[in-house]
Amino acid sequence: MAVQITDSYYVMHNENILYRTAYDEFVRQGERARFLKFIHSQGELNEMKQSKNIKQRRIYIDLLGETVYSVNTQYGGNSIGLKKLALRLTIKRAMEEGWLSEHMFLIGVEGPNGRVTYFTGAFPSYSGKTSTAMLGRLIGDDLAFLRNVNGEVRAVNPEVGVFGIIEGINPTDDPLIYEVLTKPNEIIFSNVLITEDGEVYWNGMGKPEPERGTNYTGRWWKGEDR
Repeated sequence: MAVQITDSYYVMHNENILYRTAYDEFVRQGERARFLKFIHSQGELNEMKQSKNIKQRRIYIDLLGETVYSVNTQYGGNSIGLKKLALRLTIKRAMEEGWLSEHMFLIGVEGPNGRVTYFTGAFPSYSGKTSTAMLGRLIGDDLAFLRNVNGEVRAVNPEVGVFGIIEGINPTDDPLIYEVLTKPNEIIFSNVLITEDGEVYWNGMGKPEPERGTNYTGRWWKGEDR
């Protein structure tokens, strides 16, 4: 379990989509609850609502207190608690308690007669982990907590959503992910181009590059290299 304090709507809404809420479990455990803690501030913002003091960006991981402090950053991996920040804390806790916390996808692959075989796979970021995870019954595309239960390895993932890099995702190479990104649903896009028609565009999506739009730097036009 984890709790986060943040001044960022982006972080708060991401976490509401990505993770299982556990307030009832907090209540049930009461004073016995042992949870990870994340304190985040995006800091002073510029006119584009971006963190202004990038040179003062800091991330402090307190392993003993199981707390992460981050400031002057809006990148998801630095600010959304249960992504990479929690991984650092849970690796330590897993070593103490005799289980594993890994940067792995977790899927079930269907076989003959309804059989499902479960797999984990460890890949670094931006290597196709999410694309591979989509090939089976998706349980989690990024994190896996593994425990020995009666001599068998059992795994869970704290996420119910998917968080990934979409550069290069297109309907030919990644049809399942592309379908998820383009059909009606709740999706948070960041660092993409917003076209004049209100659509999103990212590099490698398989569509012609728009003539103009708006990205994280402000107004953009074809030939402008930002």
